[in-house]
Amino acid sequence: MSELTPQHVLTDLFGSDDFPAVVLDTEHAADLVVQRLRDAGFEIVPTDRGSTTGAMRLSAAPEETPCRLTQLLMR
Repeated sequence: MSELTPQHVLTDLFGSDDFPAVVLDTEHAADLVVQRLRDAGFEIVPTDRGSTTGAMRLSAAPEETPCRLTQLLMR
């Protein structure tokens, strides 16, 4: 069983009938959204999955792990 990445979820959304616009390059659009969120101060981090969380952080790039979206506080 493989885990979904933020890019997988966004690519699927942009290509689905649920999304109100036609996106020609869904993969590029997903990458762009993730980058813009990071530029705006959001961090995409793995969800708490018990003991596997630490292993996921060490073994995979952030784009390859399940995630939740949190906003970094800027002072």
